[in-house]
Amino acid sequence: QGFSYSPQSKRNEPMLMTISYGDGRVFHTPMGHDVEAMRCRGFFTIIQRGTEWAATGAVKRTAKVPDDFPTEEKVSVVLSPKK
Repeated sequence: QGFSYSPQSKRNEPMLMTISYGDGRVFHTPMGHDVEAMRCRGFFTIIQRGTEWAATGAVKRTAKVPDDFPTEEKVSVVLSPKK
């Protein structure tokens, strides 16, 4: 699980979670309600890995960290496709 501190609740709130559901797997995140935030390369990577894990039970195909993954010093956004 991944957590983020909430000043409102004064608790670490789950931001990434996995849930077993019968014989299946669920990956869930409450992140992604803001279109601009969904353009972050880090968000894309989390969604790709979580989806792969839920579908296959492993993260192999998306395991490599992208070259343009964000760091403490730089942001990395995925540009919208041109129309």
